[in-house]
Amino acid sequence: MVRGILDSVTEDQALVEVNGLTYGILISRELTERLITSGKVGQEVVLHTMQYIEGNVGMGNLLPRLVGFLSRADLDFFSLLISVQGLGVKKALRALVVPVKDVAKAIELNDVGTLKRLPEIGNKTAQKIVMELKGKVAQFAFLPEEKIPEAYGTSDMAEEYMAEAFQILLQLQYSDDEAREMIRRTAKAVPEINTSEKLIQEIFKRHAAR
Repeated sequence: MVRGILDSVTEDQALVEVNGLTYGILISRELTERLITSGKVGQEVVLHTMQYIEGNVGMGNLLPRLVGFLSRADLDFFSLLISVQGLGVKKALRALVVPVKDVAKAIELNDVGTLKRLPEIGNKTAQKIVMELKGKVAQFAFLPEEKIPEAYGTSDMAEEYMAEAFQILLQLQYSDDEAREMIRRTAKAVPEINTSEKLIQEIFKRHAAR
């Protein structure tokens, strides 16, 4: 995780200053747009990061790179996405021109048409993504609309506890649609809830009162 001042944003990279050091962090095109339009340049940001090595061992020019996302959930989804054969880090980043939850939803719905319209993703790769990830990314399809956090951890906490509650409901044999609707209604009715345990308790309490 990198927390610092957002110095600038280019098409595929965010420069973040941390205690006098500037880190170049690769980001998706979708995140590039939101960071620019949100006016966060010059303000503090928190990016959840992963490191990978770029280059060719035989050529001897290996370089460490950082990839960043606003939430841990987005980073976890990205880690699954690049596990698909043929999808490298940079190719996958260029493909993410829409929110992660939209890509995850397309995968779970077997919507190859939507996936193949993403940059860098043709019909063959789209089919491979669905084949390898369908059934593994349902929790990401449920993520609420992500906002640029004003302070550390604010939006991440909401995403994580809802995603955890979603998985619990699936394990209890509720359908995807039933779980989403119960969480949506309960979170809206009791916005002060901030843990999966409290959310599940409130869902069952409201369900029993019907």
